[in-house]
Amino acid sequence: MTKNNRISRRKFLSQGLQAGITLPVLGYALSSCEAEDRPAAQENTVKKLNILILGGTSFLGPHQIAYALARGHSITTFTRGKTEPNIHKDLFQQVTSLVGDRETDLTALETGSWDAVIDNSGHRTAWAIKSAELLKDRSELYLFTSSTGVYYPYLTKDADEDSEVLLVEPDGITDEDEKLEYWYGVMKATSENAVRAAYGDSRSIIVRPTYMIGPADKSNRFIHWPIRLSRGGEVMVPGKPDDPVQYADVRDVAEFMIRLIEEKKAGTYNA
Repeated sequence: MTKNNRISRRKFLSQGLQAGITLPVLGYALSSCEAEDRPAAQENTVKKLNILILGGTSFLGPHQIAYALARGHSITTFTRGKTEPNIHKDLFQQVTSLVGDRETDLTALETGSWDAVIDNSGHRTAWAIKSAELLKDRSELYLFTSSTGVYYPYLTKDADEDSEVLLVEPDGITDEDEKLEYWYGVMKATSENAVRAAYGDSRSIIVRPTYMIGPADKSNRFIHWPIRLSRGGEVMVPGKPDDPVQYADVRDVAEFMIRLIEEKKAGTYNA
């Protein structure tokens, strides 16, 4: 695993990358889920990039697209053409859309070149292998959207980018939910390795977000709590009162990823 400087998304986004800063618990309580509450991207003099996003129409992707377009970049998406964005819809008129299937049809990706690839839809290790091998000679950087799930079963709350990740699912797991957690973590970890194998450490960016919340989140896993607490009365919650809880604002994560690409900061980053 690549050793990285620890950085704060917020400090990175406001001042650029700073060495030796520990990544804190980020993500803030949302006072509103309106996209208009977000400050516009500031004027910048960075090189305008041609970025390919695998996925891009669900949750994280539209925020990446909004920020990238605001900074002058060009965006191409590769999707199945089935999921309609429910935020920043008007911006997709400025996006080049390629249609295919990561399992069965990568024809649309056989031509073209890009400065960077963002892989948001890597839900099978085989998909990461195929796309990375297909695009490695026609793109400079490959950013894989991984997950802190690579650290499952979370034996410590202090896991950093150099912590051990699970590459093989353990035997003897019978609980279906636990089996799914192990499968997901292993799938993301082995996909990371597939990207590094194709692009090398110097051209690979691995971002491991925790639970993301924010505009267009369909899970309601965060919104449930402020709504419920606002009603008052006794509230049943999981865990202990002093258990640490971490969320990340999806807009922070999206901006962080685009800035990593702009500054060519290869490496592995918890987010």
